[in-house]
Amino acid sequence: MDYSPIALLYQLQYENYADDLEFYTRLAQDYGGPVLELGAGTGRVARALARLGLEVWALEPAEEMRKLGARHTRDLKVKWLPGDMRRLELGRQFPLIIAPFNALMHLYTLEEQDQALQGIAAHLEKGGRFAFDLYNPAHIGPAGVLQHEGSYGPTQVFLYQEHHPIAQALLTHYLVDTTSPKGHLRRQHHTLTQRYYTRYELERWLRAFAFGYRLYGGFHKEPLLAESPVFVVEAWRS
Repeated sequence: MDYSPIALLYQLQYENYADDLEFYTRLAQDYGGPVLELGAGTGRVARALARLGLEVWALEPAEEMRKLGARHTRDLKVKWLPGDMRRLELGRQFPLIIAPFNALMHLYTLEEQDQALQGIAAHLEKGGRFAFDLYNPAHIGPAGVLQHEGSYGPTQVFLYQEHHPIAQALLTHYLVDTTSPKGHLRRQHHTLTQRYYTRYELERWLRAFAFGYRLYGGFHKEPLLAESPVFVVEAWRS
């Protein structure tokens, strides 16, 4: 999915989300910079890291997301890069590479997953860390139920999901309704496709590329349980 058409909406939706910030900022303090962030969006996490005085390389494929991110980080040490995590060729290694907020769910095939992890391994310094979080598919809700996601000024956002278990895919359909000052309603439809991971699939993937890892059920390193909302991973080259 190209996030450019909904970049501003995305920023409004998630600008106050902070559940993961303590986890990633602590890692950044432990391992230093520059930090490479994959799928940096509009810079929510990059800003938090850069405010620690660290340099951040923010990789984001969507042009409008990068433009918004650059606007909000103009006074910080954030280097915005166009690019795709499946084809990393940055010419250097990093002590910390992160992929927050389900960024790896945009790798849709086994080949894409392997391409990304191979590139990450090549760009990770010896002794460095690769950290990321993913949605726990145990919490997939009922499909086809229309929900009101939120109100943003004159814009109302509704969504419903399709679940395709055989493909491990979630399709989230966003209906974005904006009312003009004259009362005219304009509806936009956007579809977000995400490919989820199961626990042991995730572990085997990391092992296949010689990564050691710790797997948690939350951002405060809680044990992974069936009811855990997320998979949180710290990984390193064995």
